[in-house]
Amino acid sequence: MIKTTTLGFVTLMFATTYISSANAQFGGFFGGPKIETISTEDLHQLLEKEKAANAEAETADTAPPASDFVLVDVRSEAEVNVSVIPGAITKLQYEKDAAKYRGKTVIPYCTVGGRSGAYAKALARKDVKVKNYTGSILKWIDAGLPLVTLEGKPTQRVHTYSDRYKIPSQYEQVTK
Repeated sequence: MIKTTTLGFVTLMFATTYISSANAQFGGFFGGPKIETISTEDLHQLLEKEKAANAEAETADTAPPASDFVLVDVRSEAEVNVSVIPGAITKLQYEKDAAKYRGKTVIPYCTVGGRSGAYAKALARKDVKVKNYTGSILKWIDAGLPLVTLEGKPTQRVHTYSDRYKIPSQYEQVTK
């Protein structure tokens, strides 16, 4: 009986340690809050609607309407220095002034959705409204949608970190 109890306790301790380690390594994919997602089409529509509202406000010489979401690129500095989805801010910009975005839905994205999913879970644990853009920048370019530099200039370059990702021929793949 004592051997069985001891073995059960050791097994439980090992499992707890392994799950905690995996959770830290893989960014919370194992459990945590369920995160709503947003599709490429829905994100594109949101951004186009916001762009049209801003253009209309500029034409009418009025203040642009406040957006109810913020698009956050959670990729590395090397990646965002190549290109971002139009209208996105960097994770650093968001975190530097998170209070400015309080009450808005945060839509994080990365290359394929893993890092943004982990970030979305971290934000949800802080009671931030969040939707993960799964598929992220690779789905965006698969749809033939535009990219810009951090300065807002159009570009066809996209950082993928690896050439294992196949991208549409109209884009230039950057891996370093």
